[in-house]
Amino acid sequence: MNELKMSDVATAEVARGNTNVQGAFQPTGRFVVEHWRNGERINEYHFHNAVTTEGKNYMLNVLFKAATQYSSWYLGLINNTGYTALAVGDAYTGINQAANGWAEFSSYTDTNNSGNATTRPSWGPGTASAATTTNATAAVFTITAAGTVKGLFACTGGSAQPKNDYAAGNYLYATALFSSGDVTVANGDQLKVTYTVTAT
Repeated sequence: MNELKMSDVATAEVARGNTNVQGAFQPTGRFVVEHWRNGERINEYHFHNAVTTEGKNYMLNVLFKAATQYSSWYLGLINNTGYTALAVGDAYTGINQAANGWAEFSSYTDTNNSGNATTRPSWGPGTASAATTTNATAAVFTITAAGTVKGLFACTGGSAQPKNDYAAGNYLYATALFSSGDVTVANGDQLKVTYTVTAT
């Protein structure tokens, strides 16, 4: 049996846990697409996007370098025709160009913009809460010719509203493919899109 003598010295050490609080800031996004035909919803698709390097650089430059901030955002459709791949290195100036492995599907009218035949639908996110923002009003693509849609993209910039635009000075933020496979659309179909961005 060990005994504590008066001449012994008792010591103790208190170890504290790591007090550094680390929070990840990883922007992600999720599309919900309702597919309507003849006034009936025939399907609904849920899938996540990848944020391009160009999109991340744009975000960081606006937040930390006082770069020009654009408040208008637009959604576009990715065509199955000519598709080879998506990549995080895809850029706005590569839309419909060899630099990206895909082209824009443009056989639709912009329903929320008075049925405009030349514009991409606007994505109008609300005020962020709990590190999330989304559009309360769905962006609506009304299809004008049969085809196959591979996915969607989100972009911004001073001249990013027209379909098939790829001018420098605009930004490709995110791209995504339908996780359930390509979507065949018919003339008159509508794709109603809600896009939610989360940074956690």
